[in-house]
Amino acid sequence: MGTFMGYPAGFAAGPVEPPTLQVTGVGEAGAAPDTARLTLGFTARAPQAAAAYEQTAAALNRVVQALMQAGLAADQMQTQEVALNPVFDRPRDGGETRLTGYEATATLAVTLRDLARVGAIIDLAVSAGANRVDGVQFTVRERERAEAAALTQAVQDAQRQAAVLARALGVALGPVREVSTEAAPGPSPYLARSAAEGIPVLPGRLAVVRTVRLAYQIHPSVTARAR
Repeated sequence: MGTFMGYPAGFAAGPVEPPTLQVTGVGEAGAAPDTARLTLGFTARAPQAAAAYEQTAAALNRVVQALMQAGLAADQMQTQEVALNPVFDRPRDGGETRLTGYEATATLAVTLRDLARVGAIIDLAVSAGANRVDGVQFTVRERERAEAAALTQAVQDAQRQAAVLARALGVALGPVREVSTEAAPGPSPYLARSAAEGIPVLPGRLAVVRTVRLAYQIHPSVTARAR
C-alpha cells in the first residue's frame, strides 16, 4: 500500500517540505510453538449456594492434586476466576421468575513447556473433575528470530512497493524520512472448546507478522527533468 504526500499548487506558507511517498510492507515468519496454556473450567449447580461452591472447589482441588502428582509444579498453575451466581427460572409465558438454585464456576490456567503432554494433561484433568476446557493456546517464548525475519520481509516488501510506485509516477526515490513498525498477532493453530478422551492436540506452527511503514523523500527523476 502506498500514499503520495505533496503540497497543492500555490501553497507558500512557511518553508516548503519536499513531497514524500509512503508505503506499507508486511512480513510473515513461521515459528514452532514451545509453550501451551490450557484453561480448564469447573461448573456446578445446586439448590444451596454453599453446596454449589463446595462441589466446584472440590473438583478444582482434585484436579490440582492430580496435576501435581503428574509432575507439574505449583507455579505452572493459576486460578483465574471464582464466581457464584444465582440461577433463576424465567417462564416463557411471562410468569413469575423464581430462584431455582446457584451456579459456582472456577477456571484454572495451566502452562506446559512439554507440548507432547498437552493431550494427556487434558485427559487427566477431565478425569479428575474438570468439566470444561475453555481453551488451548500455543505461544512462542523466544520470538526474536522470527520477528527479525518478519521485519526483514516487511522492509523488503515496502521497498519493492516504493520502487514500483516511483517508476509508475515518474519520480526518483530519495532517503527514507520516517520509519514505523507494528506487530500483528499471529493466529493460534489450535483452540479447543470441549474435551473428550484421547483428543489429539496439534501445535502446528505460529505466524509472526510485522508491518513496516516507510516514508521516502521523492524528487523528479532524471528522465522527467530532461523532458
